[in-house]
Amino acid sequence: MYFQKVIKGIHGLDEEEIEEILEGGILCNFFSNAGQITMDEIKQLLVEDNIDLHLSKHDKPLPSIHPFASRGKTYGDVTPFISTTAGMVVRNADYEVQVIRSPFMIALGFATKNFTTQGTVFFAYLMTLGKPAVELQQFSEEVRDVLQYTDYKKYLHEGEIMAKIVIPSVQIEKAWAFDGPTAKKELDKGQMPTPIQTYDNADYLPPEKYSNIRELLSE
Repeated sequence: MYFQKVIKGIHGLDEEEIEEILEGGILCNFFSNAGQITMDEIKQLLVEDNIDLHLSKHDKPLPSIHPFASRGKTYGDVTPFISTTAGMVVRNADYEVQVIRSPFMIALGFATKNFTTQGTVFFAYLMTLGKPAVELQQFSEEVRDVLQYTDYKKYLHEGEIMAKIVIPSVQIEKAWAFDGPTAKKELDKGQMPTPIQTYDNADYLPPEKYSNIRELLSE
């Protein structure tokens, strides 16, 4: 088992909502939209088929026969999963090199809708097993790992680690809010983007206290 550091990008949050996430955790869409979730619903949701629906049909309409059709309009509305990134190594065959895709840049681009709006990135950690365990809520799925998930995935380059139901507050270290257009100008100048606001979580429990750590990929 590993404690894997990850980053999660979310757009459209105000200061109060950021503080609420740091205090209460990051909820999956099903939990967030419904306002509650039962143990029976968790059992129904944490099944292998829902992994592909989350990854490849997130914005597709829910069919009327879907067991949770009354809870949302798209598969994304009723997903039990939470997308995060830890970065990814991508092969460039033309230049015969391996390219590291920064998890920070992946999350920042998502949070700011490709640098067009304000967005927030959350720094956290998840627990992984090194093998698929979709039914076990406490362990996250390393869908970026092609040895575990061998099917073709369109967004493999996003380096996804998929949490389930909720990322607890104690596993979220901090949050940085950014203005997308300003961040883009800084990047164009070769500078790292500067957050417009930073938030620390007083309830954070450092993972080093408990287990071996897998750090984020960095260039």
